[in-house]
Amino acid sequence: MRFLPLLVTALALLGLFAVSEFAGRHSQPAETTRRLVHIAGAATTALFPLYLHLNEVVALGIVFTLFLTWTRVRGSLRSVHAVARPTLGAILFPVGLTLAALTVWSHPPAFSYAALMLALPDPAAAIVGRRFGSLRWRIPGGEKSLLGSLTFFLVAVVIGLGFALAAGDGTILAVAAAAIVLTGVEAALGYGLDNLFIPVLAGVLGDYWLSL
Repeated sequence: MRFLPLLVTALALLGLFAVSEFAGRHSQPAETTRRLVHIAGAATTALFPLYLHLNEVVALGIVFTLFLTWTRVRGSLRSVHAVARPTLGAILFPVGLTLAALTVWSHPPAFSYAALMLALPDPAAAIVGRRFGSLRWRIPGGEKSLLGSLTFFLVAVVIGLGFALAAGDGTILAVAAAAIVLTGVEAALGYGLDNLFIPVLAGVLGDYWLSL
């Protein structure tokens, strides 16, 4: 019955896409449905070390990368793909998490930290950055804002402190330093490339700097 956790997880993630499509077809904008999928998908991934093996996580990553690539090419799954800005973030999302798993799977808290760094700070930054006016700068594929980056940093610090306290190791300085590095990456990258780099980098920083 070892296949059962993998099957249930795959069906749950497909169900998440189905819910997003339902919401998209009932007047919810793609930015909103895409963001909810982003948060729920990455937060779910943070739990994978509790019940999945590395080969199963890699299999999920490959399957959902192919699925998201296929739906983008054929113009379907508009609740995820039909955003105005140019981005490959949806396709790179499972790629980044899979690479993070391959990098730090032997340190489960570091992987969970990486997944939550993808799940929460970026959507929070996007919401604040769009809603409130502040200094903005152009990057390839879009723009970033000072308030958005500050929000990313603060959420990243809160997540890091939670993991550091749970692990009984790491320092506030290390937590803040990791948050600064990840904020800088998010603030500099467009086209959804942060979905590729942030999980891997967060996993490495969680391992080496936060001792997760």
